[in-house]
Amino acid sequence: MTKTAPSRRLQPGDLICGTCGEGNPPTRRFCSRCGASLVTATKAKESWWRRFLHWLRRLLPGHGPKVVKIGSASATADSKDGKDGRDAAQLVKHGPGLKPALRRIFRTARLVLAMVILFGGILYGVYPPFRNAVNGKFESAKSHVSTDIGIGQSPIHPVSVTANESMPGFPPLNASDENLSTYWLAPWSSSDESTLTFTFARHITLKQMILHIGASNAYIQNGRPSELRLVFSNGQSDTITPQDTSQGQTFSVGHADLISGMQIVVEGVYPGSSGSNVAIDEIELFGYNL
Repeated sequence: MTKTAPSRRLQPGDLICGTCGEGNPPTRRFCSRCGASLVTATKAKESWWRRFLHWLRRLLPGHGPKVVKIGSASATADSKDGKDGRDAAQLVKHGPGLKPALRRIFRTARLVLAMVILFGGILYGVYPPFRNAVNGKFESAKSHVSTDIGIGQSPIHPVSVTANESMPGFPPLNASDENLSTYWLAPWSSSDESTLTFTFARHITLKQMILHIGASNAYIQNGRPSELRLVFSNGQSDTITPQDTSQGQTFSVGHADLISGMQIVVEGVYPGSSGSNVAIDEIELFGYNL
């Protein structure tokens, strides 16, 4: 005989006939549809989500055990013993009381928090974009906390410095060698902006820059940057405007959280007397290694 769907909605404990598939109350011994014995029938089980809902309902306010107030009948019975219902009156509470209400609120809040943590953990484990966003927020918060509690910034050194173009004998590494007698020199035009690219060994948060512009031994002869745009690997950017001086200048850098590299684009130049070029003597970086 071919099994078919039960003709009635199954309840937990119902007996499912192994011959025709009919659901039978647990008190029956033979199937109500085909008459087969139910000795070997399987019992219907409640679905996991229904069990979860029952468990959740028990924890919500208003679904706990009911409290029945002692009525006047009990008070009358006590009065026969000479107590005038005083003991019964002490057991009657007028209203739910503050403590039970707070207890229910705390229990509900704890349940909601547990569910948020559970589903957040599942999402963190199975969805990489969410995991990366959480990790980024955590590292950014850690960096800001370090700043707020006064942990000192440390020098940050790139592992490589490259440029889109350089003049012979004046490589881009000269701009980050901590030697003020060497400098990076490159041709410059408004249509072909000179660019330095810094790459770091790991993610850093950049907070400060000390900049020495121009050529150390030919300051007036060569151009000096008048505007620099900093483009960070996190998609953010910042702009600084140096003064035309050979002295070191300190700038605060924003939006450079958790970066692995940056580009320094020369967008404006104080012109030199010997041609259209630009020189940067030294760039010192300070922040947090993460």
